[in-house]
Amino acid sequence: MKKYNAGLMILIGLVILGTGTSHAQKTEIRVDGNQIFKTIGYFASDQFMGRRTGSPELHRLQDWIVEQYRNLGLEPAGEDGSYFQTVPITRDFANTYGIPELVIGGREFYSRYDDFDIDIRSTADLKVSEDIIFAGYGISAPAKGFDEYAGMDVKDRVVFVLKGNPNDFTPPSLRLSEYKPEDVPKDSLKNWDSESTDSSKIMTAYEKGAAAIILYDPEGGGPDPFRRYRQSLEKSPFTRDFLVVSDVNEEVFNWLFWQDPQMSERGFRTWVDAVRQDLKLGRSRSFDTKMEAEITGYSRVMLKGKKFGENTGRNIIARINGTDPALKDQYVIMGGHLDHVGVTAGQIYNGAEDNASGSAVVFELAKLMKKSGIRLKRTVIFCLWSGEELGLFGSEYWVAHPTGDVSMDHVVGYFNMDMVGIGTEIGAPGALNFPTIWDVIKQNQNEDIMAVVKPDTGELGGSDQSPFMELGIESLALMTEARGGHPDYHDTGDDPYKMNPEILRKTGQFVLQGTINLANETAVDLFIPDRQVIFRGLYWPITVINPGLNAKGGWTWIDAQTSGEIAGLIAREVRELRNTPAGNDIRRAMRRRFGTITRTKGLNGTGAVNHDISFLRVAKDILNFGRIDFNGDDGYWFHNGITKDGEGAISAMKRSQITLHLINPSRETLSAALASVDEPFLISGYTAFDDSMFSVVKKNRDIIAVDFDPEHVDECISQLEVCRAKLDTTNNLVLNVLATKDLQNAKQELYRGLVAKGWTKDEIYAIGGEGRSWRSDGNFDTLPGGRPRFPGR
Repeated sequence: MKKYNAGLMILIGLVILGTGTSHAQKTEIRVDGNQIFKTIGYFASDQFMGRRTGSPELHRLQDWIVEQYRNLGLEPAGEDGSYFQTVPITRDFANTYGIPELVIGGREFYSRYDDFDIDIRSTADLKVSEDIIFAGYGISAPAKGFDEYAGMDVKDRVVFVLKGNPNDFTPPSLRLSEYKPEDVPKDSLKNWDSESTDSSKIMTAYEKGAAAIILYDPEGGGPDPFRRYRQSLEKSPFTRDFLVVSDVNEEVFNWLFWQDPQMSERGFRTWVDAVRQDLKLGRSRSFDTKMEAEITGYSRVMLKGKKFGENTGRNIIARINGTDPALKDQYVIMGGHLDHVGVTAGQIYNGAEDNASGSAVVFELAKLMKKSGIRLKRTVIFCLWSGEELGLFGSEYWVAHPTGDVSMDHVVGYFNMDMVGIGTEIGAPGALNFPTIWDVIKQNQNEDIMAVVKPDTGELGGSDQSPFMELGIESLALMTEARGGHPDYHDTGDDPYKMNPEILRKTGQFVLQGTINLANETAVDLFIPDRQVIFRGLYWPITVINPGLNAKGGWTWIDAQTSGEIAGLIAREVRELRNTPAGNDIRRAMRRRFGTITRTKGLNGTGAVNHDISFLRVAKDILNFGRIDFNGDDGYWFHNGITKDGEGAISAMKRSQITLHLINPSRETLSAALASVDEPFLISGYTAFDDSMFSVVKKNRDIIAVDFDPEHVDECISQLEVCRAKLDTTNNLVLNVLATKDLQNAKQELYRGLVAKGWTKDEIYAIGGEGRSWRSDGNFDTLPGGRPRFPGR
């Protein structure tokens, strides 16, 4: 490691406590961006294999860091006098080593191109070179009169099978005109549900003595582009060597079976359809392909989590103790996560920016401050978190179980550094959460640094600042910003050479001066009364259900007023689907996963579908809306009650999982809906509920939207209190925001007012549309439909 030039260090007397003032002076310590750059190169080198939590490679790096701390004499601040804190990891995950290989008939395919996937339950460090036997859907059920392995010797061979259920195949009428579904005897189609699971096909091949199995989805699946987030994590059921190629794409399938160079594409597709139709009718089409597969699995698979008995990570915690007897038990904390996402399909995700950069800044600042001999009034704690990529496990655990004598009530501020290695600006969300503390942090900062720092308010989510923010602690979520964003985020291109020493220097210098400022401040009260309540109210997420307000993230309407406009939107969607390239697996996967009905998108009445139920169903299926708003009686389905057509419409909406939203309904219409609609629905703009109505609302789990006018917060609190008392619960309540002007301040006032009335944080967040998990929309969850969310970090 580089030895620091004493001339670039500190003039001790200038940074100690200062004389005649309570404020810290400008530090003479100088951060070396090139040194941080070198440290990133070490942290993000291939030898640490992507620093996956719980991996031996990350443990080795953590041990090295602790050795450096110990040699410097930095005070340990972990458990039992050590630098470590053991962190329980409740999520199961896998890390795979080595690059899988698949060669068929001399042609090589690549997992990195999504040609194939190896199941992590496969025997590690195994290579198989054997002939390929096609075994249809891989069903062996002699008792049902169908055995695709009959007469086939698959021992020590590679078995190729189709995924899915043979009964699901529908033959194209033009290709297989001799096969008509209506001519198929109904008793010839047996139930293959249990035999059609991937696990069943795999175990059948295994029990038949096969050396490996390859599975292919004939409906156009292919390897899952999001497999890193949705791996099947199970212990291997195999007691002998066995490889499972869990998915291959169409290119592999075509190479294997389209061997006749004189066969046209139409002829090949007709042959495939004929094979699938025979299999549907119970006619075996198994055969030896006369092609050989060479399959190489992972060299090693690491399974971690509670299910596998290995479910811990390690935080590294060190400190420099404060010197003021009255302030040394108060804390300024800096941190960053050391872990990354490890290895996938043999490719190392080194994570130089994410987050060798932030953890290297923490590490170098800890060393620099210790070497300088700096004396500060408050204690400074340096944290290198574990498990951030798996869900903020390390920081959340430490905040809930702080080590040593630390009390979270005595933490004055936290600097989090995550992805601070590229770009020319330093984003600082959270800096303006508590402006009086921000004023302290920015004192004595270099002008060139403050010119690139972009302070802002900040909310929960994203990185390790979140558990600190949740407690109302002033927490800066530092992330440098570059034109084009972070193009290598969670990719193999996140390499050390791309880091910028100058922005690393500025980030480190900013955090260093800010830490000194907070550690020595006495003139400003750094503990804001009710800081947790203030933060929660300020960043309370409220779903705006009135599309007319055009609120960001709020509910919307389909942009169509007439049936012609609806038809145009449907036609556009159909064209997009028709023009989607067959090989575009990612787009198809996105559409399969996220093309779901969502109540956040709705129709403004049913005029645009001519009040036609059949047209409504078609529009819903294509446009994916999940809500209809009726403002007053529409005269078609609602007219002083529910009409005959309305009864049929409500039944159709129930079958289609469409939320009914009655806005300003007449008493007669609302009474009829409460009496006859058995699916939970939403009521807004109505306040004349009587006791019997409240009783039905609670019983049927309907939702009342209480008006929230930012200019009349007290009225909203009063109405919410009345509803809570009548319902004896808050589960049937949400907010109906009437205006967005001054909403930020008004919701903070509303939050604090409800806390004063005894409402819990979960109850308050739920009426705003935020649940305890990312899958939840709070009290909206009882309504039909939902909202699609991206799975990931």
